Amino acid sequence: MKVQKAALIPNITKPGAIRCAMRAAEILRSGGIEPYVDEGRLAAIKALGGDVKTLPQEELYSGTDMAVVFGGDGTVLAAAKRAAETGTPILGVNFGKVGYITELEESELDELQRICSGDFHIDERMMLDVSVGKNGRRLFFARAFNEAAITRGIVTRLADFTVSCSGSLVGRYRADGLIVATPTGSTAYSMAAGGPVIDPSLEVISVTPVCSHSLEAARTLVFGPGSVIKITVPSAKYAEAVVTVDGRTFFRINDPELAVTLTRSGSKIKLVRLKNSSFGTTLYKKFGVG
Repeated sequence: MKVQKAALIPNITKPGAIRCAMRAAEILRSGGIEPYVDEGRLAAIKALGGDVKTLPQEELYSGTDMAVVFGGDGTVLAAAKRAAETGTPILGVNFGKVGYITELEESELDELQRICSGDFHIDERMMLDVSVGKNGRRLFFARAFNEAAITRGIVTRLADFTVSCSGSLVGRYRADGLIVATPTGSTAYSMAAGGPVIDPSLEVISVTPVCSHSLEAARTLVFGPGSVIKITVPSAKYAEAVVTVDGRTFFRINDPELAVTLTRSGSKIKLVRLKNSSFGTTLYKKFGVG
C-alpha cells in the first residue's frame, strides 16, 4: 500500500498533541507524503505556528490514504469508527493514560518514517452492529468498536435481562447490566467487569454480566462471529435501562418489548502497525498482565 496523503487528527484540547501533529507533518512531508487536517482543527494548529493543508471534515478520510490520530484511546476510537466507513487505515499516537489501541508514544514519532517507505502492515479488527427495535421497526443503530453495554438506569434496583443467540434462549440475568464486547473491547469495560481477555485476532462476541445477582449467571458467554445476539429487558416496564455504545452513543430502553440486537458488522477497523509486538507483549506492557 502506497501512502501519498495522510490525515492528521490531533485532540485539540491537548497542546502537546497539536505540537506532535505538527512534527509528524514535517516527518511525512520529508518522505513525500502530504499531510492534511480538517478545517475545524486548522485554527488550533495555526495558533501554535503550524501550517498544514486542509480538507472539509466530510472529505478528510475519503480524500486521504491513512489517518494519524494524536490522543488517547477515546480519540482514536472515535476517529477509527469514522475511518471504518471509508476503509481508511488509522495509526494512533498515545496522549492518554493507557493507549491500548494506539501504536506509538510521542517519543517514538520518528517511526513514522516507516510509513513513507511502506514498512508497515494493517491489522483488521471486527466491529459490532448494534440496533434497538420493536415489531420489525428499527429505532436506533450504532457500530461498536469496543462494546455495547445494556445497563440499568438511575433507579438503584437490579434489572432483569434475557439473552438469546440465533433464536435460542441462553440466559436470564438479574444484574446491573450486560456488556457485549468485541475482542478489542475485551480489555476495556468488559475486563473491568471480570470478563475474559480475548486475542483481537479472533472474531468472537462475548457477553459479560455486571454485578449479577446469581452465582450460576455470573460467567461470561462467548459466541461465534455469525451469532445474532438479542437482549430484552423485562424490567423496563417499571425501571428503564440504557444502551451505551463505546461509552458515547446511548438509547433508553423503557419498553420490555424493545429488543437490542447485536451482530458482527460488515465494516472493520483497520489499524496501522509499525511494530512486531505480539498481543501478549502489548497486554503486559499496557496492563501488567502476564
